[in-house]
Amino acid sequence: MFHTPDTETLRLCSVLTSIAFGLVFALFRFGGRREAYFVHWSASAFLYAAVLIGFDSAPRGQPFAISLLMGALAATNMLIVSGLRAFDGKPPFRLWMLAPVAGCAVVHVLPVLIAGRGPGTGAWTQAVDTVTIAISAGIAGGILLASGRRDRSRARRIAGLAILGYLPGYAIVLVAIFSMTPRINYLALIPMLSDQLLLGVLNLGLLAIPAERAQQRLIDAALRDPLTGAWNRAGFDRQAGRLASAGATVLAIDLDHFKQINDRHGHLAGDTVLIELARLAGAEVASLGGAFGRLGGDEFVAILPASRAPDAQACASQIHEACRKYTEGMPEWTTSIGVSQILAGETGHQAALHRADGALYRAKLTGRNKLTA
Repeated sequence: MFHTPDTETLRLCSVLTSIAFGLVFALFRFGGRREAYFVHWSASAFLYAAVLIGFDSAPRGQPFAISLLMGALAATNMLIVSGLRAFDGKPPFRLWMLAPVAGCAVVHVLPVLIAGRGPGTGAWTQAVDTVTIAISAGIAGGILLASGRRDRSRARRIAGLAILGYLPGYAIVLVAIFSMTPRINYLALIPMLSDQLLLGVLNLGLLAIPAERAQQRLIDAALRDPLTGAWNRAGFDRQAGRLASAGATVLAIDLDHFKQINDRHGHLAGDTVLIELARLAGAEVASLGGAFGRLGGDEFVAILPASRAPDAQACASQIHEACRKYTEGMPEWTTSIGVSQILAGETGHQAALHRADGALYRAKLTGRNKLTA
């Protein structure tokens, strides 16, 4: 049905694809978006195109020229890693990144240096080249895949799996070499065929990484209260969904005499107090593994995980005490807190929040600045 493609045509397709993606990365970098990681990924794509051209035009019988190309091929993988590190705000380059590059370059000439140019040297050279470049691909793909799992990034996992997708092809090459397959010339087709499937997936995955983060930031912004940075009602409900289980503690938090603060000191001072309350209480809740949100006005809510159930009252007191440490120069303010726990058999946190609101109302009636269960 299909004619077997020749290596030169496939190599040309890979070169053109790499140049195209290299230009896309470069245009993102120099077209108004100043993210440095695009430079790394652009350099990786352009370098890969140059390496493929170099393999096609390198003089035969020059192992040192090929060794440089092998080192450059490994460098394309390390540039992907350095770009990912730059994207994460880390120093892009680390000393260990030189090891795969130097290894691919040095190992290529070892069979010649050890055994000379004998009849079997070519097969051994091709074998060690395949192993070393597979190691560099495995390192890059593994780092992308691991960071994708850690950050719950689908784009990173796609890019990582694309790089790791080259490994079966390298394994086929090794098997063919050591089984003395007579049609050894066809072995060069396997990496090029892999390119046609995986090169676009890899680069599209890299392009999707910043887009995925931008989308997540938009989602977070929609779920955050713009004044205090705490979760809004929708955001808190989403966070509470993962924490709501029997024994989890729900706190209803209210700022005492908030209207008087606004009337005496102005709405700007009132906003400052809300921000300070969210900062202090939110930090305490986060340290306890919980979620903190603003329901509206001066009404806040928190949920602590069930693992804190044995010392729920102490945790609530800790949050209440934190709200007494407001910054000097601000209007004096206090909070009232109602505490409840999710009971066995209850689904969600709404029933516990209703009880916490009742406890908060009792705290207000009995003088405010209190913690009531």
